[in-house]
Amino acid sequence: MRFPPFPPSRRPAVDTGALQAFGITLRAASLGDLPELAGLYAQLRLPELLFHPWSQAEKHAFVDEQFRLQHHHFVRHYRRADFWILLRDDVPIGRLYLDRSTSEWRIIDILLATVWRARGLGSKVIAWVQQGAAAAGARSVALSVAVDNRRAHLLYTRLGFTDVDAGDGLHQPMRWRVPSAPSA
Repeated sequence: MRFPPFPPSRRPAVDTGALQAFGITLRAASLGDLPELAGLYAQLRLPELLFHPWSQAEKHAFVDEQFRLQHHHFVRHYRRADFWILLRDDVPIGRLYLDRSTSEWRIIDILLATVWRARGLGSKVIAWVQQGAAAAGARSVALSVAVDNRRAHLLYTRLGFTDVDAGDGLHQPMRWRVPSAPSA
């Protein structure tokens, strides 16, 4: 299966100074990043299959296919989004896919390499998105979190996100309203 390219960013440049203060920089993702991104995705998904009766080859094939399907979905449904690689000292440590094309920004996906989790970097990136949304005049930031990802849900709640509705049983929609923005 061929991978469709990441759409070019059509949004204005962003001020990354607040991220750079924590050693994080951003760059646009490219097709050349897909092997690294697939590896990051595998770090997230393979532990879920630890006790599944498939062989290691079958588990890797499943995760690879899930990554391909996810990539196709993201680039086809979010054509106006920014697809960024998170870097620390010019080394990829994660990804941030962010749609800034409407008054409700959407964090499509944020993923950090296993060794960079639980170090506060995710909080810094989310806070940066929130600050950017407020500065740009957006009314809110939305995201969805897997219902079994309690740590991420707690992080988002701590950062001011609230549950929007009951979700679909797999993902919980959440929203953070810009403090000065009117309710929709």
